[in-house]
Amino acid sequence: MDGREFAPSVHWASYQQVPRMTGEYRRLYDFELMYVVAGEMQVQFGDLDSPIDYYAGDLLFIPAMIPHRIDIPLESGARLLGIHFDFYDEFELESEIGMLVDEANIKPDSFCNWPVNEQQALLFARKYQAVPPEIVSGMDVVAKEHRTGMSGHEMMCRSGMLQVIATLLRCQTASGKAVNVAYRDAFEQLADELQQAWHIPWTIARMAQRLNVSEDHFIRLFKEFFGKTPYQHLQHIRLQEAKRCLRETDMKIEAIARHVGYSSLYNFSHAFKKWQGVSPREYRRMGSIL
Repeated sequence: MDGREFAPSVHWASYQQVPRMTGEYRRLYDFELMYVVAGEMQVQFGDLDSPIDYYAGDLLFIPAMIPHRIDIPLESGARLLGIHFDFYDEFELESEIGMLVDEANIKPDSFCNWPVNEQQALLFARKYQAVPPEIVSGMDVVAKEHRTGMSGHEMMCRSGMLQVIATLLRCQTASGKAVNVAYRDAFEQLADELQQAWHIPWTIARMAQRLNVSEDHFIRLFKEFFGKTPYQHLQHIRLQEAKRCLRETDMKIEAIARHVGYSSLYNFSHAFKKWQGVSPREYRRMGSIL
C-alpha cells in the first residue's frame, strides 16, 4: 500500500434500472463501483483493446480519469447498484454532474488518487467475477444509508465502503496468485459455462475432468484462480438467480428452490438466509416495499 489509510467518502449511491442503450464515452473525477444485480453490460475502456463483459453477480470498477463507455445489450435492460466514491475523502461534490468530466472545462487537480501497492502498481481490477456476499451487503448498506441521509449516515457509508474495499483487496490477492497458464483458458471457459448453466447438477468430478486433474488438485487450482471453492462459486451464482426470481417473478419459493438446483426448501432457505441475512420470503417482501 502507499502508506495512507483509506478514508472513503461516498458521493452518490443507488440501485437503478437501466434500459437497453449504447453509451457515450465519459470520464470521472472520482471512482465508481457498479454491481450487476440482473442483466448484463459491456464496457469499453479507452486504455484497453477489447471490451469487457459483465454478467449478474459481477462487479465493475471504473477508475478516475480513464475514458470508458457502457453498453446495455439486452432488451430487458439491466438492474445495477452503483456507488461513486473516493478513497481518501478528497473530493468535494458540488452537484451530481460534478463527478463527470466536462471535456471543455477539465479540472486536472480534481481527479481523485488511485491507490497503489508497495511496488507502486495500481490496486483494483476492472472486473471482479461472481463477487462474495460481503461486497454486495456492504454496497447495499451504503446505498440505503446514502438514500436516507439520517444522522450518522456518513459514518455508516464509510464503514460499508471499508468492508467493500477490504474484501476487494482480499479477492485481488487471491486472484493474483500464480495459476498455471495451461489451466487459465480452461478455467475461464468453465466460469462462463457455470454462469450460463448453473442449473446443471455439477460435481467436482465433472469439473475436474475438464482440466484432466484429480479432484483434490482441481479444488486447489480453483481456489487459486477464483479465491473461493467450486461450491461457494456455484452457490453464489444460483443464489443470485434466486434473488432475481424473488424480485421479478411471482414464482412460489418452493419452485424457485427447485429452479436454482435445491431439492430441499429447507436447505435453500437456510443457504439464502446465511448468504443474504434474511429469508427468501422476507427478501421478497422487502423488494415489494422498495
